[in-house]
Amino acid sequence: MLTLKAISTTATPGFSQAWQWYEEAFPPEERRTLEQQTQLFTDSAYRFLAIMDQEEFAGFFGIWQLSGFTFLEHFAVVPSHRGKGTGSKALAILLETIPPPVLLEVEPPHSEIAQRRIRFYERLGFLLNDFEYRQPPYVAGMHWVPLLLMSYPSALDPSELEKVKGQLYNFVYQQAV
Repeated sequence: MLTLKAISTTATPGFSQAWQWYEEAFPPEERRTLEQQTQLFTDSAYRFLAIMDQEEFAGFFGIWQLSGFTFLEHFAVVPSHRGKGTGSKALAILLETIPPPVLLEVEPPHSEIAQRRIRFYERLGFLLNDFEYRQPPYVAGMHWVPLLLMSYPSALDPSELEKVKGQLYNFVYQQAV
């Protein structure tokens, strides 16, 4: 049985395992430093959740509750739990517990893995929005990353895009807009 376990500090049991997987799962331009993550635990809009399969660590979510939407910033499942439905089940559990709409970022479908990732989210009810979007860097000196936004349960209205980007840039990436 899958459960979601809140990790609220770097001292929370399971944090070190989740952090190790976070660093392996995301390239440097798409992740925070440990110092940034430690500071983030003080932000009431942010939650870091371990995905547990019985008592075994299976992955994690990093989510933000922003004004008018929930942002799924990070989601990864460890390799030993892939292909078993763990990711789908965990995301379904999360979607039952957070208020919609839910937004997330994906790489443009220029590679097979990016296409598979988009199809995974589409099977769970997410829709790919055809807007130009770039993720600001987490660390000074890194490049902005061209990505796309997916939304659940419906497409993002074009008129909402600037508001969404403003909140993501200001709160998640701490970039002045």
